[in-house]
Amino acid sequence: MARTVVRAARPEERPAAEALVGAAFSAEPPAPRPADGSEDWSDHLPRVAVDEESERVLATSVVRLCGQWWGGRRVPAAALAGVAVDATARGHGVGRALVADTFAAAREAGALVVALIPSTHAFYRKAGCGIAGRRSVYAVGTHDLRDLPRDRSLSYRAATPQDAPRVAELVAAHATRTNGVLDHDRGTGSAVQYVAERDGAVVGWCALGRRPVRPGHGGNYAVTVLDLVGADPAAEFGLWRDLAADEPSAREVHTLVRPGGLLEQHLPRQTDVVEDSTWMLGLLDVPAALAARGYPHGVAGRVVLDVTGHGVLTLDVAAGVARVTDGGTPTVQLGPADLASLYAGHLDPVTARHTGALHGEDDAVGLLRTFFAGPPAVLDRPF
Repeated sequence: MARTVVRAARPEERPAAEALVGAAFSAEPPAPRPADGSEDWSDHLPRVAVDEESERVLATSVVRLCGQWWGGRRVPAAALAGVAVDATARGHGVGRALVADTFAAAREAGALVVALIPSTHAFYRKAGCGIAGRRSVYAVGTHDLRDLPRDRSLSYRAATPQDAPRVAELVAAHATRTNGVLDHDRGTGSAVQYVAERDGAVVGWCALGRRPVRPGHGGNYAVTVLDLVGADPAAEFGLWRDLAADEPSAREVHTLVRPGGLLEQHLPRQTDVVEDSTWMLGLLDVPAALAARGYPHGVAGRVVLDVTGHGVLTLDVAAGVARVTDGGTPTVQLGPADLASLYAGHLDPVTARHTGALHGEDDAVGLLRTFFAGPPAVLDRPF
């Protein structure tokens, strides 16, 4: 195989890159881009691997620079999407080189963590990413949504670009109470986006899609919730209840159901899982990512981490924040992928020690369990 060069994508290479992504992930051709060039990619870092001689695009990836919320604090992040390798280039390390280059570019741009939905766990684990949580999509009956409380003070209208700052505020307020939430992104891929208003103020936002009905479940289509956020429980209830308006054409609403969230607590019955996958997290800058995260208030302690390939780091936590310094006598040893999973709260350190994923002293392992405690991380923003 000829020498491969990995670099930033050029504008004229984008159609070839999109064709690779379409061939890898979709039965449909890529959606056409706006002819007027209005699509904003200023926060994206498209990368390609090309054949040095022919400059044919062999592989492509893209990350969106954003923020991700951990422990009530916004951590500079990158959302990785669309990693695709041409069939003729597979098995030669092209994908591995592309992902390493993409992570380096994201780190240079200021991202401290990277979030992704993996196609292969083993591949991304070798790149330092660990499982961060599950993404379970449930089928909720539209008739069940009719039983939710109605807020008659709400009115609805189509979303406009001018609504983006307010929607971002709503997302950020929600994110401080949860883990794993990405910043608001208008690029949901949905043609149906609307806001809920109360007394002239935007108090909710929703982006919807459609998909074919499941065999035997009736209706003409299923509504898919790509994003939904409310300023308060009444606004969120109103947005969910409004989805019942599609009945009887839509008998089901397919959506993520956040564990412990408002919808889960008020659904009248258990729903069916229609999709179940995991998502992963990588720490692009280990000490900076540890220092940027929020931690539980009322907890204080020190753990000295020996992280494979990253050296020894002392993690001091107090008053909800951390200070990270180099060196110390290690009390815990683990790899970067397991540290990322621990950071997300998905990997329990006590269980991880039992399985051999990490080694550590009792007090240090107990502190780690407390440091990274919190609600289950859910990657609920589309990217």
